[in-house]
Amino acid sequence: MKESNKNQITRIPMATANVYVVANGGRAILIDAGMKKKERKIIAALQRINISPADIQLIILTHAHYDHCGSLKALKDITKAQILVHKAEAECLKQGYCELPQGTMWFSKALAAIGRTLAKKLGEYDPVDPDITISERFDLHAYGIDGYILPTPGHTAGSISVIIDERHAIVGDTLFHIVKHSVFPPYANDQKTLLSSWEKLLAIGCEYFYPGHGKPFARAKFEKTYEKKK
Repeated sequence: MKESNKNQITRIPMATANVYVVANGGRAILIDAGMKKKERKIIAALQRINISPADIQLIILTHAHYDHCGSLKALKDITKAQILVHKAEAECLKQGYCELPQGTMWFSKALAAIGRTLAKKLGEYDPVDPDITISERFDLHAYGIDGYILPTPGHTAGSISVIIDERHAIVGDTLFHIVKHSVFPPYANDQKTLLSSWEKLLAIGCEYFYPGHGKPFARAKFEKTYEKKK
């Protein structure tokens, strides 16, 4: 758990994509929802840090892929939280399916081709009607959190990041941390737009980054990858 002023950021590691919770006193938001049938694991992790399901007021989807939305319907039923997604992926959420992204490296291009062939079987999840759709910066103070949501497209058209106290960025798949020397995602539909989103994140001045895949990391690693890719 990391503390950001009064906000506490906790990573819930999953077998695939991370889930994060940001809490301030008795109020909390959840960011992403893991794979299918992981709701019990997520609720148990929340309870270990003294957060009850009723404390979760908002569930934010960094994007609408199956490994980030698999347990969303079950978590909404348990917590009664509002669901927020970028409007570019609201229909994906309603359908319970979002097309898998393109690969950016030789191995991920091959895996993406296989994944698209098996896409419907692999990528479906229980559909959910979002309560809130956004297309621009969205403030989180109404939910007791000192932060905001920022569109950061590139991995997908509707990818978003959550900025806490201007120091911490929970970025979904806009950044990956699965290889030692790079945080560039192996999958992205628009690499040029992705780099523009990186520039926005760097301009904010955040010091710590929390990816959808892998452990959090400091700004220096992000800057080093950006210098190689720009």
